[in-house]
Amino acid sequence: MRAILTPELTAYKEVVRVAINNNFNCTPEEYRQLDGFVLANPTSFFFVNCNVKTPALLTLNEHPYKTVVTLNPDIVVRENEVSKFYSLKRERVAFVRVKYIPDSQPVVELIQELSEARYPVVITKQRFNSKVSLSRYANLRDYQFQGNKAHLIGKALSEVQALADTTPGVYICDRRGLGCQGCGLCSKLTLGQDLKITSLNMSSSGECKFNCVDCYAKTFQNFLRKKKIPTRVMIYDVIHQNEKQAGRTEHIKKARAALAA
Repeated sequence: MRAILTPELTAYKEVVRVAINNNFNCTPEEYRQLDGFVLANPTSFFFVNCNVKTPALLTLNEHPYKTVVTLNPDIVVRENEVSKFYSLKRERVAFVRVKYIPDSQPVVELIQELSEARYPVVITKQRFNSKVSLSRYANLRDYQFQGNKAHLIGKALSEVQALADTTPGVYICDRRGLGCQGCGLCSKLTLGQDLKITSLNMSSSGECKFNCVDCYAKTFQNFLRKKKIPTRVMIYDVIHQNEKQAGRTEHIKKARAALAA
């Protein structure tokens, strides 16, 4: 008889986002390893992070885990990928992640379509590493470089905030810039509680096979490789808080200071 991996009456203490720096590829090896983590950590609620392009994505229908699916990983919207998403059982979907850039009607229509279908949607405002990559997808006037990333500003920022405010079930990831502690969506939308959020990158997943535009995880991993710090490229098989979850990034510190002023 199969063990009950996520008992409904468990008093959870944290929510663990699995594959935050790689991808949950939905392989038998990953399911087995995740089952082991669940049994060893009964007060932790696990959900998985998946790119819609994951070949075995629909095997999630056969397992008890909720997932957050990035539906337009390449920023553009593709009908075949959206159709694939709709083949997932609704109860397996914690929320849908949609990457946002200004002046993209297909992205706006996708968000509205998902809202009408009553899926929770979390908008990620796409950040860019350089003017070169930014110019391929958006207009320089809508962004400002802060540190080593281009962030959405001005009218374009107001427009995405208005979209979230006027569309049911639509949210913006880390809207206030305070990190996971000031956001809490990963916990609220998966479990319905505001709990501590942590990460788990499993060795059975390995490094992500996809190359999304200016992916923050791969950007940092490549930086570590250049600095010849291979042991830190990916922390495997340890439940922990990353810098954003712990509120230690400079961006978060500045945002908190601005609110306190």
